[in-house]
Amino acid sequence: MNPCRSFSIPAFLKSCRPMFWLAAFLLLCGSGCVSGTRPAPQVIFDTDISSDVDDVGAVAVLHALADRNEVGILAMAVSSGDPWSVPCLHALNAWFGREDIPVGKAREPAVTHESLYTMKIVEEFGGQSTVERPSEDAVDLYRRILASQPDGSVTIVTVGYLTNLADLLHSSADSYSNMEGHALVRQKVKRLVCMGGEFPSGREWNLYQDAVSTKAVVDGWPTPIVFCGFEIGKDIMTGADLRKGGKDNPVRRSYELYNAVQNRQSWDQVTVLYAVRMAGDPDDPTFAMQPGKIMVSDDGTNSWQAGEPALQAYLKLRIPAGELASDIEQLMTAR
Repeated sequence: MNPCRSFSIPAFLKSCRPMFWLAAFLLLCGSGCVSGTRPAPQVIFDTDISSDVDDVGAVAVLHALADRNEVGILAMAVSSGDPWSVPCLHALNAWFGREDIPVGKAREPAVTHESLYTMKIVEEFGGQSTVERPSEDAVDLYRRILASQPDGSVTIVTVGYLTNLADLLHSSADSYSNMEGHALVRQKVKRLVCMGGEFPSGREWNLYQDAVSTKAVVDGWPTPIVFCGFEIGKDIMTGADLRKGGKDNPVRRSYELYNAVQNRQSWDQVTVLYAVRMAGDPDDPTFAMQPGKIMVSDDGTNSWQAGEPALQAYLKLRIPAGELASDIEQLMTAR
């Protein structure tokens, strides 16, 4: 049963349903805040780090926010089948001083694309120990971490394919928890922030690469989902300022290998920044939220059904793209 339909709406609210439902969604997403103080979110970061370089930018943003004690990084997972993706992420985490962050690997078969930078980053910054580090199954990692956390406390940020999250929903009870995946997510996850989709309609990379998993997640995820769509990140250009830093920086090197340290769209960085700094803040001046429900076809094309949401919304940017780009660039170049 949809809990949002289990009561009648007073007549005076029916004339302002959009505002009513937006307020209800914000209340759901913001639960857990105490006396107006937002505790640092505890995040699991899921990435397809391989085919584009904004994933590396997002890793840099996440570590910069962690350096400022704005976020706790519980774990990371890779949804790409590129064999160099996991060791590349280990190499990046080690460079940022957090080599102990566990990283999970997607189950095969996984979406695989050739990368311009992952192997080189491992060779130049990771070393043999990074290559030989055992890989943990992504679903096992999710279940282990979620089971150890307080109820309703974990923010999942996904900037890649939804493969791992679909597998998590379908997972069975194990030594970490006697709950199946759907119930474990419902109990432990506060919100899912997803870089995916194009709104109000479109066909976006992260959703159509594994459309089966996408449909499983958007139709079955039991906690609030906020979508940061293609249309936001495409106008937020970052990366060129990395030229000002030293060459012994794997973030700069990744951009060098990808596009000669030119600016690149910032889809993934925006998603991370929103999830850490703005999510659940009803007074956030940066983004507005459109409540409703995402509809995804078999080929990954998405459309938006506006109305009275159970748990979903997509973001609309309220400020100039350049203003947000400046904030992201500062975080990407913090080291």
